[in-house]
Amino acid sequence: MASIFTSPYKKFFLASLLIYLVTAYFSEGFHHPDEQFQILEFCNYKLGNSPAKDLPWEFDAKIRPALQPAIAYVMVKAFTSVGITSPFVWALLMRLITALLLWYVTCLFCLLLLPQFSTDFGKKIFILLNLFLWFMPYISVRFSSENYSALTFMSAVYLLINVTDGKQTVKFLHVVFAGLLLGFSFYFRFQIAFAILGLGLWLLFIRKMKFTYWSLLVVSATCAILACIFLDYWFYGDFQLTPINYFISNIIENKAAQWGTHGWWYYFLLFFNLAVPPLSIFLLVFFFIGLYKKPTDVFTWCIIPFLIGHFWVGHKEMRFLFPMALCFMYLTAIGVDHVVNYAKYTKAIRIIFTFSVIINLPLLAFRTFMPAREAIGYLNFIDNYSVKNKVDVFCFERDAYKLGGDHYVNFYRSPIVSCRVVKDNAELTEFLMKEKPSQALILETMINTGNTWNDYKAESVYCFYPSWIRHFNIGDWQSRTQMWNIKRIEKIN
Repeated sequence: MASIFTSPYKKFFLASLLIYLVTAYFSEGFHHPDEQFQILEFCNYKLGNSPAKDLPWEFDAKIRPALQPAIAYVMVKAFTSVGITSPFVWALLMRLITALLLWYVTCLFCLLLLPQFSTDFGKKIFILLNLFLWFMPYISVRFSSENYSALTFMSAVYLLINVTDGKQTVKFLHVVFAGLLLGFSFYFRFQIAFAILGLGLWLLFIRKMKFTYWSLLVVSATCAILACIFLDYWFYGDFQLTPINYFISNIIENKAAQWGTHGWWYYFLLFFNLAVPPLSIFLLVFFFIGLYKKPTDVFTWCIIPFLIGHFWVGHKEMRFLFPMALCFMYLTAIGVDHVVNYAKYTKAIRIIFTFSVIINLPLLAFRTFMPAREAIGYLNFIDNYSVKNKVDVFCFERDAYKLGGDHYVNFYRSPIVSCRVVKDNAELTEFLMKEKPSQALILETMINTGNTWNDYKAESVYCFYPSWIRHFNIGDWQSRTQMWNIKRIEKIN
């Protein structure tokens, strides 16, 4: 840690730490439903707060490992023991811990790999890409299987790169810990096996690691896998081999194909669109240059099998490639460093860099301060409101806690909040006339619906859009905007 804060690049590291922490604070919710429903909801089930019937099909199929839900379970127990009882604070602390861990590992790799660059510009680009590229802080704060697989895998790579340093005992410990981390990385996300295969081939053919080290690596990785099998038994209640179950369900039975399949080239199209052109084009071009310049590098040997494996699998999502983000940025920066050495390209590089910064800054600001899912903010408001007021929440068409299709976010559900689903305003009006509650909250899916209720006064008490924006209803845009708005109604005496 001391080397990070004494480095010539410590200002970059400190600034990025601030961005990571701010992003973790604001980025409430989940990037993909799996982050919520197959980790936090699985944890909530083990806590006794979520019925099995509300869990996704993966629970019955027993294809999801218990490792990360178990970590969440331990965290929640630890938070509760010191008086932290809000699930929203639990989720925030998980994001903060994830952000700190990934930031630390990324900084260590930056310091380790800087000597690989021949120019100061290349070194700075490497740091900037890893810590300040607009989507890197955002994806790095997610309490997701992709992040924890990346965290453990990259930590293992770091230890193995340094296995030649220090005393014999230190070398052995490096290999043992690396093996444990590789075993855990596999159980965080099975697809990391493609990168582990590449790492193994690099250790065999390029590093030519000794047989003694291989033995330690295999034994310690096996111990980690056995520990994960025990956790699966603890979670599911019987002996399960979740990697085998996963392979049968998603590959043999092809259940993953239900969510769509695409050709091998689809990841390039996804990256082109999601990373924002022309920034995405620049990144891809320099990445391929970096691959060409570093054919024997450990990151090249890790990322190529990883990409080939994901090209082969029919169902494709951009998040599947997140574990290789650091590898990608390193090779991209190597490509930039190589081109900078040619004087005739210097002007072009400066133009590309300036243009990229102009694109990156507003995107970084947006992704830093925007939530991953706005709906969690509404649930947080309802939870805080219910502390002082026993509250009925009326929801149009679906339960407020029903997100991600047919699944409930029971992890965030308050036991003293009663949700009533009504199909339209007429049904709600009928209920109010009959039951005459003194007050209630109404969750509407539009900023301004124009709904009114006899004998009740209504005011908006929470909306994602700030109130000053809502004062400008030019062209009646609010009646067409799909954004939840919480109204409080109180009976007029």
